[in-house]
Formats: sequence, C-alpha cells, structure tokens
Amino acid sequence: MTQAHDPTNIDPSTNHKIIAFGKELIKFEEPAWDDEEALMERFYDYLDLCDEFRMRPMVNSMAQAFCMDRRVLWGLATGADNYKHWKGITPACIDVIKKAYDFLQTYLEISLMEEQKNPVKWFFLAKNYFGYEDQTVHVQRQEAEVTLLPSPDEIAAKYALQVGRPQEPLLVEAEVIDLPNGSDAES
Repeated sequence: MTQAHDPTNIDPSTNHKIIAFGKELIKFEEPAWDDEEALMERFYDYLDLCDEFRMRPMVNSMAQAFCMDRRVLWGLATGADNYKHWKGITPACIDVIKKAYDFLQTYLEISLMEEQKNPVKWFFLAKNYFGYEDQTVHVQRQEAEVTLLPSPDEIAAKYALQVGRPQEPLLVEAEVIDLPNGSDAES
C-alpha cells in the first residue's frame, strides 16, 4: 500500500484537531426555528468554534452546527419548496440560514482567490455546494449568415476597373488525359 493510500498515514496533530472540533460541534443543541436571533447567535458560535480550532467553515459542519443535514441546509438556503415549513421554521429564520450559506460561498470565493497551492479543490466545492459550472460557449452560425469572400477573379476585376485596365481572364494551359482503371498516374 502506498503511503498516500495508507489510512494510518495522518498527522497526529491534525487528527486530534479534527476530532476535538467534532466533539465540540456535536454538543450544539437544536436551535429554536422561530427565533432568528438565536439562529444568528448559533452561526456566530459556529464561526467562533472554527476559529478556535483553526478549521475552515464548510457546508457540512455548518449544517451540523444547526443540527441539520447538508441537504436540508441547501434546501432552506435555496428556497426549495419542500423546506419552506421544515420544523416550523419562519421566513425570517430562513433568511438567517440563507445569509449563513451565502457567507460560506463568499468564504469559498475568497479562499479560491487566496489559494497558492491547489485551487482545484475550491472549484470542486463550488460546483458541489453552490451550483458553479464549468462553461463552454458554442456559437453556431447558419451557412447563409456567413459573408462569402469574393473570388480571386472578382478581386482582380474590381481593381482592374479602378486602375482603368480591364482584367483579362487568366488562362492556364493543361492537357487532360483519361487513365485506364487500375493504372497509376506515373506510368
């Protein structure tokens, strides 16, 4: 097994930090879904916890801080119909959730701009959590819309008229021969 794929190959201090953060995160009790101040306080408590443990605020851990699943967080933040009355949540509280979710998107964008090593991870997160897309624009034109360029004979005739000399047709002498089937042209 390579070192990169060895599950025991983790920095002990990083492992301890993640576990300690998780232990504190699961201590949060479910907030009142009709009290926007309590929800905003919960969001600030979550950010303080991230700061204390030097962890980046992310979608799943924020959902956990609100005692919900990331899909519920997304549904509330994006206004999905089936979450409008989730656990009696009020419209004002949904706005708090939207603001918190928007903060994560802002955080992600700033992190992307500040990244010096591997910005690809931020693109991945943006696509998965915030609906960002890789886009390629294809422009199609109908053949009839394309302006056709004049032929060399038309150009020569135009300039010949401008200088006062009519253009004589270009003649190329060539001999046309028929080759029997199966013959090659060099014989």
